[in-house]
Amino acid sequence: MGRKPNQLILEYFTRGPKLEDASNRYQHTCKACGEKFPKGRIDSLTTHLVKKCQALSMSARQSIVMRIHDLPALDDSDPNKAAMLAKIKAGKASDLPYSTRPAFDGLNVLAEASRRVGASDQTKRGRAIRFTQPMTVGGKTIMIDPALEAEAFHPPPSTDNNDELILAGVAAAANASLSATGERGPSASPSLQNNDSLPTDTNADERQSSSQLSLIAASASEMASQSLAMGNELTDEQNVGSSWTDQQLSSTDQFLLDSLQGHDPTLAATQRAASYPRPIAMNPNTTSTKGFVNDFGAGAAPKPQKPKVRSRFSADRRKEVQEVRKRGACIRCRMLKKPCSGDSPCQTCASVESARLWKQPCIRTRLVEECELYGAGLHTTLAFHDVNSMQTQIKYESYVGRVEAAHFDDGPFYVTFSALIGQKAGMSPIDPQLQALVEDGQFQGSTQDMYMLDGETDDLPGKCEFYIKRLQSTFIENETSPIIKSTLTLAAHLADEKKDSLLDRVVELWLVTHVLVDLELQWKLFVHPLLPPTPADTLAMPSEEGRVPIDRNANADSYNLICSQLRAAVEKRASLLSKNVMNELERRLLQRHHSSWFETYLVSVILLNCVERACWLFTSWENENFVGRWPLDKRPQYYANQGDRFSEILHMLLRMRGLPPKTTINTETSLLKAVENSDPNAILWFDTIQISPLYLEERQMAQFDPTNSRSLDLKYASKILLPPPAA
Repeated sequence: MGRKPNQLILEYFTRGPKLEDASNRYQHTCKACGEKFPKGRIDSLTTHLVKKCQALSMSARQSIVMRIHDLPALDDSDPNKAAMLAKIKAGKASDLPYSTRPAFDGLNVLAEASRRVGASDQTKRGRAIRFTQPMTVGGKTIMIDPALEAEAFHPPPSTDNNDELILAGVAAAANASLSATGERGPSASPSLQNNDSLPTDTNADERQSSSQLSLIAASASEMASQSLAMGNELTDEQNVGSSWTDQQLSSTDQFLLDSLQGHDPTLAATQRAASYPRPIAMNPNTTSTKGFVNDFGAGAAPKPQKPKVRSRFSADRRKEVQEVRKRGACIRCRMLKKPCSGDSPCQTCASVESARLWKQPCIRTRLVEECELYGAGLHTTLAFHDVNSMQTQIKYESYVGRVEAAHFDDGPFYVTFSALIGQKAGMSPIDPQLQALVEDGQFQGSTQDMYMLDGETDDLPGKCEFYIKRLQSTFIENETSPIIKSTLTLAAHLADEKKDSLLDRVVELWLVTHVLVDLELQWKLFVHPLLPPTPADTLAMPSEEGRVPIDRNANADSYNLICSQLRAAVEKRASLLSKNVMNELERRLLQRHHSSWFETYLVSVILLNCVERACWLFTSWENENFVGRWPLDKRPQYYANQGDRFSEILHMLLRMRGLPPKTTINTETSLLKAVENSDPNAILWFDTIQISPLYLEERQMAQFDPTNSRSLDLKYASKILLPPPAA
């Protein structure tokens, strides 16, 4: 029996074959954007619908959220819609462990102490407890946690009236429990005072019950004392070093101890030790005041040190830490390795009196979250809908030959793919009766072969990745921008010389962006009916024999469909590369010490050029002719505007680390050059690109040109190229 399908999942996903394991799950494909989920996990599917799928509208996501929580759909005119969605969003926050700490009143403390003693008793029966030591008191052998030993405690800090009230509540609760036990009649429980007449078994049970009750009260006293000392600061060196025996018990402590000792006087030392709070941290300058005889003498063996125990956070501090972890520390605190308070600005940033590098609120997002240009899945969604549309019109079947693709006529390699072939009817006959015969299959009219790539059996992203890497030098050599060309050439050389994987990946990211965006770079497609496709790690050599071109005019449907599939494959590779590059770049910038500072700066320049050209691509979709074909919920300008904020954050990080090379203006040429004693590669780079401050200021005001994909070059990169203004 298969798993019963979820109606919500069936509505938004296409169910594929069952997985070949014992999970009883199925592969799924999103109907909106075409993303595949080979594992078919329900949490991944719902997360994709609610958070990631860019092809779903906001109203559809809200409806999905309501259905997931089994709530009725909210109408747009419902005034409680915003409040309901906010409640759902924060629904799981209250279920987090340790979200709030219960108040330690008397009954709560006794209940918690009883639970801990019971758990400790069960543990002792099953296996030995670490750091547990036997203690003989009054003829009884009791297992005592070293935390309850007298030497492990220090004088308690002064408490206020509220602390005394809490301890009084604990004492009253303990006394009430003892009184209630003693007042019960013989039929309910034997008297603890007249235990001489009891049988031997009854006396043993009563002694065990008395010991357990005393241990519970001792643990309760310790818990209450720890709760009181949680918010107080450490005492000074003299107070820490003084002996606990010199301190006087408070009235509430004495009241609690008297009631317990009267019931079981054998645990007096244990209860007295438990009345003092455990210190949160030890003073390293404090000398031990144990005072035992066996500590004297040179031949005495040193006692093993007890494990250091860090006190638990208070309720307010725990809640504050949870909020900061949920929101994330600001990027400056992560860079400076400082604790972040969660405010905006946080306490660390607000305490800087002369903030030369930042004048804005705290930024808690990561670089990859500020740039959705590659993760939006524009071409992936377009190709998915194009393929589905063609498959509903034409019946496709496997093709015995292959499809070849390349960018240059005289290029050294071609990439080959498996293909599907279908038949599309040509010009319809004039006679309607002949048209009916064609539809019935009784008459063969004119047809045209239609091709598409077989994405189910072929690794399209992998083959495109291998093809672009092999033609890296060709793509760079054909770049028309001299500044970008020189930068890429130096970056490729340094990546190979210094084995810098980040430089290598950012160059590849620029290449895939170039393939996606550049209007002058067009795919050239051919179909070869006699040869099978090559493996993923092999490219075909150019050969004119036997292949037929797929003309973009004569067979526009096949050409446009295959190009759409190729752009989707390249975009998937670009999405993975962009996440990898941005995360690694941010990690380098957050490190305090890193040797390859110029290489990191060069990565930033190339990455900003990738963002500039990707912003041009999304801005070009603002054309009214493309409005009907736009597949995403958010408008193109939403993505195009992300370049400004992304470049500002990256510029701030670079300046905080001091990575931009120090430059000066050459008085003879008015060009920027690196100062003396700079990195030799930085000097070489500035001498090669030959840019002036005036040119960079002009590029900051660059305007969009729909006919030139390089019209926005250096619009954002000029921020990190210009020298800082004079103080």
